[in-house]
Amino acid sequence: MEALVFINVDVGYEDSVMEELAKIPEVSAVHFVYGPYDLVVKLTSDDAETLRSIIRDKVRKINGVRSTTTLIVAKTYLRSGPPH
Repeated sequence: MEALVFINVDVGYEDSVMEELAKIPEVSAVHFVYGPYDLVVKLTSDDAETLRSIIRDKVRKINGVRSTTTLIVAKTYLRSGPPH
């Protein structure tokens, strides 16, 4: 399963949080964004329980992470091919 995690971080922690997120094996992309969130992370897991564990035990424990909002991907269309 895939999920997008929207993260708010403490001021000045954007780069260090991005570096720590990139070390998590389940994370496939980390984006710095402008808007109501600071970072958007794409991650994959085998199931919902594993996803919960990744967010609870890895993402939320990174120094500087203030809050997370998780969206589970229901369906994906890629511009170059069929849906996944």
